[in-house]
Amino acid sequence: MTVELVLTTLAEEADPAFAAARERVLDWLDDHGRAAGVVFEARPLAITASLGDRPAGGLIGSTNLGWLHVNLLAVAPEARRAGVGRALLAAAEDLARGRGCHGAWLDTYDHQGPDYYPRLGWEMFGELPDFPKGGCRRFYRKAL
Repeated sequence: MTVELVLTTLAEEADPAFAAARERVLDWLDDHGRAAGVVFEARPLAITASLGDRPAGGLIGSTNLGWLHVNLLAVAPEARRAGVGRALLAAAEDLARGRGCHGAWLDTYDHQGPDYYPRLGWEMFGELPDFPKGGCRRFYRKAL
């Protein structure tokens, strides 16, 4: 029996077919993981910081399989070097420990404070050169 393979490209998240395709792929991965004894239970988190009545920063991430993933961390330009990023990371780490996590990881770029994460106890464990071209994407982890 021969089956003709048909590929469909869905490049826009607003396309309802994109959401359906994403859910189908996640279901397949979840089924495969459960068969191997790995249960994916990602729990999102978002933490914001304010200085007075002004937004100062935010962290978006999730916890899953005993790990905190920091997806996004940003501090308003006028709030940088005031401990906002450190406080956001500490709050996320505390929340992750409360969820039973033993480690944390994140990725960033070499132009975004290359000494920042190591000063906070994060260890670089990988690099992806030329991401962006001429730069480097770096991956960090921290034991909780």
